[in-house]
Amino acid sequence: MLLSGKSLILCIVFTLFNYVILGAQDTEREMYVLSLQETIDLAVESSPLSRSARYALIASQWRYQSYRADLFPGLSMTGNAPNYRRAFRENFNPDGTTSLIYTQQSNASVGLSIDQPIMPTGGSLSVSTGITRLGIFASENTYLWSSAPLVLGYSQPLFQFNELKWRNRIEPMQLQIAQKRYSEAIEELSLTVTQRYFDVLLSKINLDIAEFNVAVNDSIYNISRGRYNVGSIAENDLLQSELQLRNAESALTQARLVYNQQLNNFRILLGLRTDAPIDVEIPDEIPEFPVDETIALNMALRNNSTSLDFELQTLEADRNLDLAEKQSSFSASVQANFGLNQTSDNFTDLYSQPLNQQFVTLNFQIPIFNWGKQRAEVNFARNTQRQVADDIAFEQAQFELQVQTVIAEFLQLRDQLLLAQLSDRIADRRYEVARNRYRIGQIDITNLFIAQNERDAALRSYIQAVRNYWVAIYNLRRLTLYDFEEGVVIQHGL
Repeated sequence: MLLSGKSLILCIVFTLFNYVILGAQDTEREMYVLSLQETIDLAVESSPLSRSARYALIASQWRYQSYRADLFPGLSMTGNAPNYRRAFRENFNPDGTTSLIYTQQSNASVGLSIDQPIMPTGGSLSVSTGITRLGIFASENTYLWSSAPLVLGYSQPLFQFNELKWRNRIEPMQLQIAQKRYSEAIEELSLTVTQRYFDVLLSKINLDIAEFNVAVNDSIYNISRGRYNVGSIAENDLLQSELQLRNAESALTQARLVYNQQLNNFRILLGLRTDAPIDVEIPDEIPEFPVDETIALNMALRNNSTSLDFELQTLEADRNLDLAEKQSSFSASVQANFGLNQTSDNFTDLYSQPLNQQFVTLNFQIPIFNWGKQRAEVNFARNTQRQVADDIAFEQAQFELQVQTVIAEFLQLRDQLLLAQLSDRIADRRYEVARNRYRIGQIDITNLFIAQNERDAALRSYIQAVRNYWVAIYNLRRLTLYDFEEGVVIQHGL
């Protein structure tokens, strides 16, 4: 039974604890051999790439929450205190002259306002209340109070760009794209982990081959030296066997270096320390399941973020065109307020018998002449919209072709894997036969080395075929966000 991601982490932490506390004693017992699925689970839980994708989705969710908050009423408080002034100011006299008088006064105010945007119209409804105190300091201090117990206001742009309405179409789509991209990022991480897993496995196989070849060639060299001493082989055959041994020792040194480098890179990808005692193994089972090209293409178009991204690009191009057209034409706004207000020298009388207040204003702007700027902006946005449409059509065709290519390659890789597995068995058997025949002197050393090289090449080809097949599986999952083995849509959550 495979361990869950968190259980796997606990096992590895425990293994690392033993490794650190007890030292490197009995390292084979302490070595934790990871299967491919366990490795992917571990990477999803602890890889830096997984955390990065998770934070990107969380940021998108908070951005969407910010947009949602803009749709609801907002309560705000405004005010100023103290606002003190002591200076000369101009005073207009009844006879039309102007004089300067020395004043000393303070002004303090506070207000509460609830504002509700109206998305369909782009307007805004508000309810507010406030109070103000004016203090005049002269020979006798005077304080004046004014209040607005309740004021209802409405502001409505006319023939203007409705930003909130466009955001209502764009923001939910951006959140959907972010959620799909998170799933794609996890599948991309699974694909990367699979590639690195088999890179480590292949380097391990090369190391095992190199160690085996050193041992075998050392035995062959000793046999050749004995035969040379009794005169049954020529010196050339002895030198050839010795050269093969030295080359095998050199290949072993290089294989060990490559293996350590691949293993360290693999540990970093999994979010582990570079001394974590882990290793990999050849997958026992190779999944086999049918893949229908039509279903795969439909799933890719439905589930992949690319299709939604195309819709978003189209929507943003339409938005920019609408913005350019609205900014280049007649625009106006209407603002109306209705409420109550009162003023008094005494605070206790401030809310007694308030008086009505209301005002309506219409503001407008008509562009007359600006050297063709509006027309240029509109034409720029319109042609950008056409460019986006053509780019999307081309990218859509490329995406569909990519999916079809991945499907075609996947369908062929299963047969290639079976052939590579059969070739590996044949080459291994042929080498055993050749080695036994060399020991009894029925073939020369050249034919033995040929069989040995063919066996090594066949084993590498088999591991490479397994790697290609698993990579194709996760590449197909990444593009379609569909698990063909289980027949379910792939959705990764936080």
